[in-house]
Amino acid sequence: MCQHNTYSYVWLDRGLQAIDSCIAPLIIQLNNYGIRTLASCCGHGGGYPNVICIPGTEEKLKEFGCKIVVTRDDKKVMAYFPVNSFFGKVYFQLETNDD
Repeated sequence: MCQHNTYSYVWLDRGLQAIDSCIAPLIIQLNNYGIRTLASCCGHGGGYPNVICIPGTEEKLKEFGCKIVVTRDDKKVMAYFPVNSFFGKVYFQLETNDD
């Protein structure tokens, strides 16, 4: 269960980051697997967790067990774990480099 404003400090390639404690194990696993994350939120009991990843990680996300969905405008790639996965439903967004 999420406890709002409870953070775990995790060392990622961009330095020490405060991650919502209830999603920190997933963020660690993703980064250890080579899926670089830029931001995340556990949803704080009001929605599904979401994670923003760098572009080009679609294949790694598939290997990790995610389903890939492209949005209608074809500008954002979404991925998610099936509901029956260990982590439950988690939404991923791959950051776009639109100027």
